[in-house]
Amino acid sequence: MKRILIIILALTLSAGLMAQLTCYQIQYTDNPNGNSPYNGQSVTVQGIVTARRPNAAFYIGDAGGGPWSGLYVFHANTSNLVEVGDMVKLTGTVTEYNGLTELTNVTASEVLSGNNPVPITSISTADLPLGGSVGEPYEGVMVRFNNVQIKSTMDNYGVYKIADSSNVQTSVDDTLYPPQASQIVVGEWWSQIQGVVDYFSGAGGYRLLPRNANDMIKVDDVSHASVRIGSESNAIMNQINTLNVYTSKLKSEWGIREYEMKFRIDSSQVLYQGFEISGSLSMFNPIQTISANGDTITLHYGGQDSLVSETDDGVLIKLKFEPKVYGDLVIHLDKFRYDNVNINSLFDGKLMVKITNNVAYLSIGNESNNKNIFDPSMNEKINIEFGTKTGFLARALIRIYDAQGRLVATPVHQNFTSPTGIERTSWNGRDSNMKLLPPGLYYCHAEVSNRETGTRSNTVQPIVIKSRLK
Repeated sequence: MKRILIIILALTLSAGLMAQLTCYQIQYTDNPNGNSPYNGQSVTVQGIVTARRPNAAFYIGDAGGGPWSGLYVFHANTSNLVEVGDMVKLTGTVTEYNGLTELTNVTASEVLSGNNPVPITSISTADLPLGGSVGEPYEGVMVRFNNVQIKSTMDNYGVYKIADSSNVQTSVDDTLYPPQASQIVVGEWWSQIQGVVDYFSGAGGYRLLPRNANDMIKVDDVSHASVRIGSESNAIMNQINTLNVYTSKLKSEWGIREYEMKFRIDSSQVLYQGFEISGSLSMFNPIQTISANGDTITLHYGGQDSLVSETDDGVLIKLKFEPKVYGDLVIHLDKFRYDNVNINSLFDGKLMVKITNNVAYLSIGNESNNKNIFDPSMNEKINIEFGTKTGFLARALIRIYDAQGRLVATPVHQNFTSPTGIERTSWNGRDSNMKLLPPGLYYCHAEVSNRETGTRSNTVQPIVIKSRLK
């Protein structure tokens, strides 16, 4: 009986280690050395991407923010598959490297949704003092300092010091965003400086890493506002889906009464179906202008009362879209202005339309008229879209056969990475030896296999290589 209990306990602990964790659960520790209780273990964690180092690493955070809510992910390949605002699920190994808790050796990654609000935690510079381990709870966390004074010039390593009303200094590092040295003037006050907190071994200690110019606001006015179109991670084909347009804080003293926005869609993939103002900051219907082909929409709003948002995620207006295809459908926010001030910090929206059936999906078309006929001798290519419900758990194999059933090319043999289960490639009409194939009928064969269950689904569509008329 004792042996059985030990086995049950071991299995329970093993299952717990592989349970999905938060950044807080990985980071929180009362150990003076700051090491994670999961150090050396394989874990699955979920969080929102807060910052990126392309071709190297990225940072994630729990949606609620707060102490212990951030994590550094050191994995180059995955860093190029995610964007700031993505909600991701990752499986990897917790590692302590030179005093920094990291997630390394990422073996599985999935983007659950996009364009989520980035969690930002407001703290005092006294919470992140120079040197020591006092700043451990904010390691990897996206934090914000308000009303800070520059205390030193930028040194040769791009590091300078700031302090708020506490007069306790902290370090700012230009690793992610290098401002001009002339901007950093001792004694000047800045309304806001924010970024992710990283740890530098030796005398470096904890430092703030602003990500871009929008993380450093000298004068708090509407010119530093940001606007983003939201996302829908479970958009439904041929049904109306609503995306909120979010604005950062709008202060009453700014007296903003007007806005104009221009956004763009691919009208062959998604249809614009109007707007809604209920539950938003807009009190009147804006004037709407739509281009002849339905791909560019302009909304102009004007009211007597000021637009005021107490938070950084006020809903300005709601937009309605009807997707017509599977995949990631981007809503491009091209221009926006408040009154006569152009806003530069703009973020696109996204509809993620996923396949809901366990089938092999295949769609083929050329670049000009979306038919399955193309001429490789004229440098034309055929577009191949493929997918399945299992998405990132699946592997795709795309083969091209001639009319006699002979394999001539294998354009795709890869795992899925798209959160919607939809991938795209193109074929140039050449065989495996890069020789142009003669005109005729060919068959594109798609095989999708589930890497967990081993089950396979297949589908076939014809492709015609045509020749120039002589």
